[in-house]
Amino acid sequence: MSDTARLAFAGAGNHSTQALYPCIAQIPEFDLVAVCDLDAAKAESAARRFGAPKAYTDVAAMLDEAQPAGVCLCGMPDMHHAVGLECLRRGIPVWMEKPPAWDLAGAVELVETAEAAGTWGMVGFMKRFAQANAIAREYLDSGELGPVSSITLMHGAGRYNEFRRMLLFNGIHMIDLGRFLAGEWVTLHAFGAQTSAGTQAISVSFTLECGGVGQLNINSAHTWQDTFEQVYLTGSGGGLHLESGRDLEVISQKRRFAEGRGLETFGWSSRYTTSHNLSGWFSSGHHTKGYWGELRHFARAVLGQVEPVATLEDGARDMRIIEGILQSLETGRSVVVADVR
Repeated sequence: MSDTARLAFAGAGNHSTQALYPCIAQIPEFDLVAVCDLDAAKAESAARRFGAPKAYTDVAAMLDEAQPAGVCLCGMPDMHHAVGLECLRRGIPVWMEKPPAWDLAGAVELVETAEAAGTWGMVGFMKRFAQANAIAREYLDSGELGPVSSITLMHGAGRYNEFRRMLLFNGIHMIDLGRFLAGEWVTLHAFGAQTSAGTQAISVSFTLECGGVGQLNINSAHTWQDTFEQVYLTGSGGGLHLESGRDLEVISQKRRFAEGRGLETFGWSSRYTTSHNLSGWFSSGHHTKGYWGELRHFARAVLGQVEPVATLEDGARDMRIIEGILQSLETGRSVVVADVR
């Protein structure tokens, strides 16, 4: 078996060339065999800069000639949906940026198409691969925190012109991170505000399948240069505090990451920091934000070395929650997530 996966990339815009393609050189399993973009100049530039032997402007031609074992997609939701379907129908696994489609129906169609073709796909939920978030998941799996009783998710970023776009391009990350850490949502109730200055804010209360409760607060009142992200999760054995996928603080009476004296009355708390112990390329953000991890996982899954995670099914579940939030905003009523169609 080959130790590298022949992978193609469709999309050569700003996000892909700044956050995704630069990871490839640091992924030994990733063999970039082709690049495609409707803009020939962008496709050729990306191929030249990142080492692909050929650039294309037509996806079908790329699939026919390059015969990749997997395809990465980075564009707008309609591109993810249309090109994703074309690849999946050929039995080719895909990794696509979020959101997988403009609506739930499109996300479900991707899932059903993959199942019918006997293949699979991943969605770009890079926060699952951000180092502190991954360590938090390992700590939760250890059982020392106990059952999740609550989770609070907060995120602020730049301007959007409507609730749907803010949820699709920003909120979906926090929704998926919440599911990754605390499990599935059962019911939700959403409140929204739009200011005269053109900013939006959404606050969602929800219940969890595990019996816990949660709160999601997102807004567009920040700048894109100064986004804000925090997660606080509690269980019977203490709590976890995460900041921007870089820093993790564990509050527990049973375990600590570092030696040191603490006030026994208040338990032990120690901070595990990933943003200051990485050097060189890894500290640039590709590794700490999770872009490197998600693309490497896709390459390894194509090779059969690992099972795919952050799957198309996860994308559909996140999209169902988004549709539920929008429904609750419109009606002013609580929504059962499973009932959203």
